[in-house]
Amino acid sequence: MELRRFFVNKEDIVGTEIRVRGEEFEHMTRVLRMKPGYKVIVCADDGVERYCVIRSVDGGEAVLDTENEVRVDSKSVSLTLFAGLLKNAKLDLVVQKAVELGVDVVVPFVSENTVEKKFNAARACRIALEAAKQCGSPWLSRVEDAVTFRDVLSRVKEFDTVCFAYEKEKSVTVSDAAVRGAGKVALIVGSEGGFTPEEAEAAVRAGARSVTLGRRVLRAETADIVGCALLLNALGELDHER
Repeated sequence: MELRRFFVNKEDIVGTEIRVRGEEFEHMTRVLRMKPGYKVIVCADDGVERYCVIRSVDGGEAVLDTENEVRVDSKSVSLTLFAGLLKNAKLDLVVQKAVELGVDVVVPFVSENTVEKKFNAARACRIALEAAKQCGSPWLSRVEDAVTFRDVLSRVKEFDTVCFAYEKEKSVTVSDAAVRGAGKVALIVGSEGGFTPEEAEAAVRAGARSVTLGRRVLRAETADIVGCALLLNALGELDHER
């Protein structure tokens, strides 16, 4: 039987003792009806799987004892996806697939041609949590509240490399822009309407590098997913560790 996976904060781990609280505790005890003696995997967004047994369930928390720890993954790159809001909840799919690929942070934004203006960050975080469990990731991706495109550009200087996916770019590829060894990397992808020429110019002035995702015009949700895959692959983050 496959062991179920739960996420905790690092401060919930003291030595070999782990405390599971909040929504993860509710899922463990109310949904899955786990009791003392059950074995689970606990992750704390650090690349380590902790094989644990439930010692006690009481007072809104479960206390677990760690039996074994295994480092299963490490990261040399942190990727943030700035994704334009999409119609018909299509950003849900983007969040799910971004987590599966290994994106660390997803930041939705509204730009000039964005039609959708509403975003439920709490729902997106739940999708990210379930995606991490489903794909067996020891990392927990973060989804932030929606911001403006101006806010996105104000954050460009936080990163070592920023790729700006622009449909009118014909020559510079993601591989051309990707710099191995860069610790913090970002990708900016627009919504269904794309970017205005003025927004594209502003992005380049802010320090982003305009890149093409290929010879075909992709749907916005496809561009998000393909862009992340191309960038992570160019940075060597999709390879097996040797």
